[in-house]
Amino acid sequence: MLMLMSERGYRWIILIVAYICMLAFAFTLQFLPPILSLIIEDMKFTHTQAGLLMSLFALPTIFLSILAGSLSDRWGSLKVGGFSLILAIAGTLLFALGGSFVSISTGRVISGIGAATIAIVAAQMISQWFRGREVGTAMGIYNTAMPVGTIICYTSFGKIAYGLGWRIPIFISILVCLIGLVTLMVLYRPAPDNTGHGTIHKDEKSFGILSGLREIGLPIWLIGLCWMWFNAAFMSFSTFGPDFFVSKDYSITAAGFLVSLLMWGSLCMSPIIGRLVDKVNNHEIFIAAGGMISALAIYLITRVTNYIYPMILMSLSVAFIPAPVFSFPSKILKPQLMGLVFGILFTFSSLGMFLGPFAAGIVRDKTGSYETTFVFLSIIALMVPFTALVLRVLIKRRL
Repeated sequence: MLMLMSERGYRWIILIVAYICMLAFAFTLQFLPPILSLIIEDMKFTHTQAGLLMSLFALPTIFLSILAGSLSDRWGSLKVGGFSLILAIAGTLLFALGGSFVSISTGRVISGIGAATIAIVAAQMISQWFRGREVGTAMGIYNTAMPVGTIICYTSFGKIAYGLGWRIPIFISILVCLIGLVTLMVLYRPAPDNTGHGTIHKDEKSFGILSGLREIGLPIWLIGLCWMWFNAAFMSFSTFGPDFFVSKDYSITAAGFLVSLLMWGSLCMSPIIGRLVDKVNNHEIFIAAGGMISALAIYLITRVTNYIYPMILMSLSVAFIPAPVFSFPSKILKPQLMGLVFGILFTFSSLGMFLGPFAAGIVRDKTGSYETTFVFLSIIALMVPFTALVLRVLIKRRL
């Protein structure tokens, strides 16, 4: 009984491990936007090239996330997670030391492979350890790591870069990845196979990629589409938001602060939304609400002069989507499929992160207008509630 209680209590240690790993992902992804204006100026990049740097982070994971998730199911979170953090460190270091678009973009690709894989592994660990009990709450807490990392990057990296050079924030991001690697190596344990919660039975069937894909139903793919639309709109806005505000005569520090507001709503509300998802269980309703509010907020940016209010509105919308997306799979699928499922979800998010900023950069260069670019992003955000409505209809028909 004491061992049973110890295992149940250890899931919160696993949540801490996963949280720090997600912080590594957040820093690796988000160090770029706050210093993007300085990189554009120093390296003489176009906005399309700048957007491509953000997109290249996601490009390889479009093709590798499903494989990475399947490998994590087979080889375990420790091996795959440790290797992915080493890749994130190596790629980010190459970016920091790069002197051309080719070397910097290559580093971005390598770090993207590693960071996206560790995010898959972290979500997999939580879904296995919390399966059947408080998974929404755990995912709500876990998803505050992204806003915490983003807030730190957006509120401090611009100022640090102005004072010490734009490469220094990148070295700070490498340090966070190192902390994540040490934490994973020291504290990780596989999920127990002798409890009723988070159980992985050794005699249960394991799935290969093809058999796992056959086992996964249409709802997972629809959830993935919602996640793709959200990431396309959100990452595009967070990439170019600081440059937009700088173009409106805000300082780079003030611009970073405004965009960091996106994360405050998620930081405060994500655990609450996760708890509500556990209670209400209508994941698609929360996702649809987040998409609608996000689309409205992005559109309002093009129609107001005081940006604080639409930014606050957008920050609230961000809290509504991650927790229900990440907690949905464990409600309907076996734990042996969690790595593969989160690989699918990150494939969709990578598609959004790749296509969104790249397309937004093209729109900005072609039109010369951020207002037109943000209207384009609001249309993308509207696809979230539309897809969630299709999911809602599907679920109702299956009941």
